[in-house]
Amino acid sequence: MVETLIQWMAVGFVVAAVLSVAGFFVARRLFVRTAERMSLTIDRRVGPTAAHALTRLGAYARATGIDLVEADRRFGHHVDRVARLMDSAIKLPLIGPVGFDAVMGLVPVAGDVAAGVISLSLVARSLRYGPPAALVSKMLANVLTDVVLGAIPIAGVLADIWFRANDRNAALMREFLQQQPMVTADARVAPD
Repeated sequence: MVETLIQWMAVGFVVAAVLSVAGFFVARRLFVRTAERMSLTIDRRVGPTAAHALTRLGAYARATGIDLVEADRRFGHHVDRVARLMDSAIKLPLIGPVGFDAVMGLVPVAGDVAAGVISLSLVARSLRYGPPAALVSKMLANVLTDVVLGAIPIAGVLADIWFRANDRNAALMREFLQQQPMVTADARVAPD
């Protein structure tokens, strides 16, 4: 009788563990898809206006004379490193990459605001390389999505772990820089 009870408890434990792990991955997938849709909606509604104003600053910075090879080096050195620290500094089993954004999100309001400011500073730093308004709009939407979802108690920590706006923005900017034709300092025309 006791052996049968122990066997059923062991089977129940295994079933519960399998269902929990499967539930975790399903919840993660649904959450990330919802966050991506939210980011696209923000991008369509708010992004173009904000991006248009911000890309003017990027065009001015680009006119100061930085070639794309040097821009790519600087970007890779600073922005990419900070994005990794914020979103994927440590890899945890099952959970995945975790960074300071999730840790800062544990502090109500102030942590989310501080993480949002750091994320916005990465977008602002990316402006010096002259990204198009559509790219800046996507980056701003990612940051806003991360801040809004991060502000939700308990679920906000999962948002910071799973959505990783800084890593997304760094990847968008890296892709933009790789698509640009290589311009050297000698081939650049000095602005009037």
